[in-house]
Amino acid sequence: MRKQIAAVALAVCTAFSLAACGSGSESAPASADGGNAPASKEAEAAPEKGNGEAITLRWSEVNGEDYGATVGAKEFASKIEELSGGQIKVELYLNGTLGNEKECMQGIQMGTLDIFRGNASSLSNYGAEKIGLTGLPFLFKDMEQFEAMAKSSTGQKLLDSVDEADCGYVALGWLTEGPRHMFITENTYKKLGNPETFSLDMMKGLKMRVPETDLMVNTMKALNASATPIAYSELYTSLQSGVVDGAENDVINYMANSYNEVAPYFIPDAHTFGCGVILMNKDKWNSLTEEQQGWMKEASEAAGKVCYEYNQKKIQETFDSFEEKGVTRLEVSDLDKWSEACQSIYEGYSEENQALIEEMRSGEYK
Repeated sequence: MRKQIAAVALAVCTAFSLAACGSGSESAPASADGGNAPASKEAEAAPEKGNGEAITLRWSEVNGEDYGATVGAKEFASKIEELSGGQIKVELYLNGTLGNEKECMQGIQMGTLDIFRGNASSLSNYGAEKIGLTGLPFLFKDMEQFEAMAKSSTGQKLLDSVDEADCGYVALGWLTEGPRHMFITENTYKKLGNPETFSLDMMKGLKMRVPETDLMVNTMKALNASATPIAYSELYTSLQSGVVDGAENDVINYMANSYNEVAPYFIPDAHTFGCGVILMNKDKWNSLTEEQQGWMKEASEAAGKVCYEYNQKKIQETFDSFEEKGVTRLEVSDLDKWSEACQSIYEGYSEENQALIEEMRSGEYK
């Protein structure tokens, strides 16, 4: 029902406002401490630059409480209120109550939403190509390498590239989510012959759900799977009904959304890393004073630190819970072949982007 309400609100906004593209919600937003904050009309109007008026920003997250980006968002809300002396407040809306990822990306771009934790790999679909390169398959060897890149001048260069692309967004900081893996249903596992380990040849022809991004579709194609873009809200039922054979996501989301109930075979291939980015509407950002922008960046850094630390701990705890939750872990026996199969994806990029790819891949950051 919430998704239907969001869709109706989206249509109404589009019809009555040149800038409209987001969606509304009946739900009250989550406050920084996890409670409910009152909705505010101030979120609808950008303040004049430097006028000192109170500012309320709406932050949308498609996941729930038990998620690293949500933990980071709450830290951001707490920190920005502290730094601004209460001048800037954030209302956090969880579980996609303001729309799915695509609707929120459009809402930020067109000014009907203030802040959203987007996926870096999705940004190439919205005009910010360079930062989307972080989603390339098998680019980073582990979560620590990605975090080191995010904190470096390379990471800042990628954030700056979003503003430079002039596509309606400003990227304030990173929310490192961790590696993404595959998981398959019971029927798929039986169809493959009940294997004890998993190999690249088993991917051939599998209908794998992916986010609606070109890069993830191309990654599945390179691995000989049948890429099936499906809205995140429909994934559980799609696995349950057999519409798809499996999907991919980070292990925290896998367990938090109970996908283990319908796809209990987990394949830790770490084909890409979840590179969350704190995105803000560019016009809203430009309406802030330099001091206010400084507070926002400082709050983003605090959010990124808390998110990374939470995810590091939560990832291990989730893997440790597999036996209790009835999950079978299928180790990948030929991971080098997976990486080789995806090299074709790299070939179509420009010389400038190839240099940036090598800079990220090197592991040597300043």
